[in-house]
Amino acid sequence: MASSIRPTKNGNAKRLPTGDVSSEKLWIVLRRAYHAIADLLESGVAARGIAVSDFIVLEVLLHNGELTASEIAQKTRLAAASVAMTIARLKKQDLINVRSHRGSQQEKHGFDLTEQGRRSIDWLYEEHAKDIGAIFNILSDQQQLDLYLSLREVGHNSADGRAVPTVNQSGGLTPWQLRRAVEYMRQHMTHPVTTKEIAASIELSDSHFRKAFKIATGVSPHRWLLGIRISEAQKLLKEGVVSQSEIALATGFGDQSHFSRTFQRVIGVSPRVWQRDHDLQ
Repeated sequence: MASSIRPTKNGNAKRLPTGDVSSEKLWIVLRRAYHAIADLLESGVAARGIAVSDFIVLEVLLHNGELTASEIAQKTRLAAASVAMTIARLKKQDLINVRSHRGSQQEKHGFDLTEQGRRSIDWLYEEHAKDIGAIFNILSDQQQLDLYLSLREVGHNSADGRAVPTVNQSGGLTPWQLRRAVEYMRQHMTHPVTTKEIAASIELSDSHFRKAFKIATGVSPHRWLLGIRISEAQKLLKEGVVSQSEIALATGFGDQSHFSRTFQRVIGVSPRVWQRDHDLQ
């Protein structure tokens, strides 16, 4: 493949490839870049002494003002139980206020930032912005603008495509169906959820959904949901803030015994040993 020379901001020359790039290769690079950037930014938040879920909730309150717990869950896409535990932690640290409003039927609680919470998230957000800037400073201002416009166009086209269900020729789910089904699992993982309910969220029958999901992912919907719950449990174990009984409830296992047995069966060690081996207690 041919290449061209382009100067970088520090004055060094960098050889860049030229020519056509397939859509498949572009997707692979974008996906890898997304995960690498997300991991780096989350590490930056954790290194400054705050749980990632706490930062996410503080950030959404910074930009949106007072919100209810359900509104926070919707905007952050965190599970309702995770939002509840995060709110409890932030209240204990005096980073958020609780506002009570009397409605026509019941009292509604909203949450917003305290002055201390606003100072904390302002500082942390400035540091977060520095991390983001450090990632993209390899691009010139024009390159950043070009990238922004291109990705925005990709996003618009993807959103348009989701509105029209299509048939996957292999018999599996289409990309938008898979994304929506997985998102439904994430949002409802704290409660018992059936494949029929997940299938209904993408307007498929239960039997068709289970077959199509297995074709698309290689595993059953139940196994995928279990993976989501275990992954969320590992995040909470890493944070080391709540007990294992609370984690069990937050991840839909019902009780600590069921959680411990399932975790050990899937991961190979008990939650306590996994936490200890990762120096997270």
